[in-house]
Amino acid sequence: MKILGFTFPDDLLYDPEKHVWVRIESDSVVSIGVTDLGQYMAGKIFQITVKQKGEKVNGRSILFSLESAKWIGKFRLPIEGEIIDVNEEVIKNPSLINQRPYDSWIVKIRVNDMDVIRNVFKTIQDAYKQFEEEAKRVVR
Repeated sequence: MKILGFTFPDDLLYDPEKHVWVRIESDSVVSIGVTDLGQYMAGKIFQITVKQKGEKVNGRSILFSLESAKWIGKFRLPIEGEIIDVNEEVIKNPSLINQRPYDSWIVKIRVNDMDVIRNVFKTIQDAYKQFEEEAKRVVR
């Protein structure tokens, strides 16, 4: 789906406040990345800091941080589980998030309770209005 020129794939779930997407990979694994609108708002991303594979995470954990010339963002999400993979290609070349935000997952997490994912994150249909309002606010 397109919202004011920004792409939001229908098969993902979203946190419109944090501009994060979640892809359900299996019955217990999700991959997480930054939305097209989120990367636009951040500007050229030049550094990503992530938790390491094997680390346990919860709602207070910083899963990853992004840094651009105009912004530093720390991403906490209401997810409990374990980091099972980190996208080393994106860590080495953070601007991939700007170029291909939906191919550039940052971390994969084995989640303790998938119902939390389905209840907390929204489909694009449910998040449309929030993304549209934000896009109108930031696009000049």
